[in-house]
Formats: sequence, structure tokens, C-alpha cells
Amino acid sequence: MRPPQVDTVRFTPMPESNRVIAQPKIKYLVRQDGYEYCARITGIPVTPTSRPMACAFWNVRRKECTVVTPLVTGYNYVGHELRHCFEGAFHD
Repeated sequence: MRPPQVDTVRFTPMPESNRVIAQPKIKYLVRQDGYEYCARITGIPVTPTSRPMACAFWNVRRKECTVVTPLVTGYNYVGHELRHCFEGAFHD
């Protein structure tokens, strides 16, 4: 299974001084219920035609970020969520 292409454009990382968390401690969770878990985190429902492919949530005070994916994912989704760990909700 090959995931659809997302985040295929290059981006320039924010300067460290502008990031939500400059140097976060990253946790990576692979969950069997990853789609449903991320639906609860993001508010994006699981439907017959769409579902959240991954998600991230962060705690600025503790400088921690957790990336969550289902069992099967693509590196593009992991990279997208990792970017959230540094830059927060950049597309909201």
C-alpha cells in the first residue's frame, strides 16, 4: 500500500527563536487504533472516504511532543507530524 502524496513541496524550517518548541522531546506511538485515536485528537472524523492519517500533540511547558500513526503509514505523514512538534498548528 502506498500512501497518497502529501507535503511534497519543500519548506524552510522556522528559525529556532520562532518555533513553538525549539528542541522538543519526541515520542512516537504506533497504534492499532491510530485512525480512531487521531480522529479524537484532531476532531477529523473517520468516514468511508477520509480519515486522519497521523496526528501530533504537544506540551510546550514540558517541551514534549507525541506523534501518533496507525500500524501502516508513510514517512511523509511522520515528517508532517514531526514538523508540528516544532512549529505547532502551522496549517490551522
